[in-house]
Formats: sequence, structure tokens, C-alpha cells
Amino acid sequence: MTAAETQFDAMTQALDGADDVTRGKLFGHPSLQVNGKAFALRYHDDLVFKLGRGRVDDLLATHPEAVRFDPSGKGRAMKDWLHVPLSLGADWLAWAESARKFVHDHA
Repeated sequence: MTAAETQFDAMTQALDGADDVTRGKLFGHPSLQVNGKAFALRYHDDLVFKLGRGRVDDLLATHPEAVRFDPSGKGRAMKDWLHVPLSLGADWLAWAESARKFVHDHA
């Protein structure tokens, strides 16, 4: 099991008790969803969170190793999503909870 799989599984277990959280797929990768909309994603060996454009802008300013999520690889990044390498060493559960709240509030 990779570090990303381990971290994603830990986030999933921690959020399993929430009534509105389900598991799913986004772009063929495991995701966590609220009311059918993805808020966190394990993308290869990294994690991706839907945090909203303003929060993503703020985090990019303080975490240069993170980037906007561009699943196509063609320079068409998704402005609300942050692609975070595990090397960042962040509090993944807090980011997942923040993403869950953002999606819940904007669904």
C-alpha cells in the first residue's frame, strides 16, 4: 500500500461517521463525496482537495509545492481544487474536513 493510499484510507475512516460522506470515483480515482459531489481525491501518489478558489490561492502562496489540480495535464487547471503532494506533510484530515464543508455549503 502506498503512502497516498494509507493517508486516503485514514481520512476515509475518520469521516465514515459523517452522514453525508460517501465513497466514489472521480476521473477513475477513489474520492470522498458529500451529497454525491467529490471533495477529496486520491490521485496517483498525491491527494487533491476541493477548497474553493480563494482558499486555493491562499494555500498556493504559502505552499509552493502544491499546484492547482489539472487532471488533463494540458494547462486547464480546476480553480477550486488543490493538488497536494504527500511530501507537504500537512494535516490531511483538516484539509479533507475543510473541503467537505466547502462542497456541502456550495452544493
